[in-house]
Amino acid sequence: MSGQDMARLRGILLKRREGIFERFQRLESDRQSLGERDVELEEGAQRADLTSPYDQLDERGYEELEEINLALCKLAMGSYGICEVCNKPISLKRMEALPATRLCQSCARKHEEEQKVLPWARQPITCATVPDQYQHLLSDELQELILEHLRNDGRVGLEDLEISFRNAVVYLEGTVPSETEHQILLKILIDVLGFLSIVDHLVTNESILEREDRVSRMPDLPLSTGGIFSEIT
Repeated sequence: MSGQDMARLRGILLKRREGIFERFQRLESDRQSLGERDVELEEGAQRADLTSPYDQLDERGYEELEEINLALCKLAMGSYGICEVCNKPISLKRMEALPATRLCQSCARKHEEEQKVLPWARQPITCATVPDQYQHLLSDELQELILEHLRNDGRVGLEDLEISFRNAVVYLEGTVPSETEHQILLKILIDVLGFLSIVDHLVTNESILEREDRVSRMPDLPLSTGGIFSEIT
């Protein structure tokens, strides 16, 4: 797959991920409405009958969310689009239809016929080791090192970001106001701090630029972003 195909599929994954979050919010609102009803249910089993569909939707949603997160992690690690069974490339046509798929069509059909189940999508992600200069630091210390550097740099606002460090991987969650700030963040992590294993779940939302506390921190002269991609491979 080309870089353009990867970027397009990443966009689809992020959009579906956002849709799941919105569905969770609606379900939570429905639960609250159900709990506030004045009508008393005669038996606890009746209440269980009403709430179980929501629980089932939650379970399916969480499973789908884990599959999407795994696909985004694979994009970051450079293994996206590779079948987990035969290690051969999955066709672009299949990836477009099922962007979070983990198997090629042939292996998926065989798994279904043999009623096999893949490991949980939340399985640990193996990746490259921590850069040599940080080998002596613990995960919490590395996370604080990243945050302190970004605070001192001042070009990337941290209010809407969640940056964590686990198993030698930098995880980026939350929202940035522009692709320029997104790329500045990646450039700092890669070129300045030397981290290559980055799972990038950031979403761009230009509306947060209107907030006064963000406008004052926008960089006057953006860094060149040549050679930096939304997902690090």
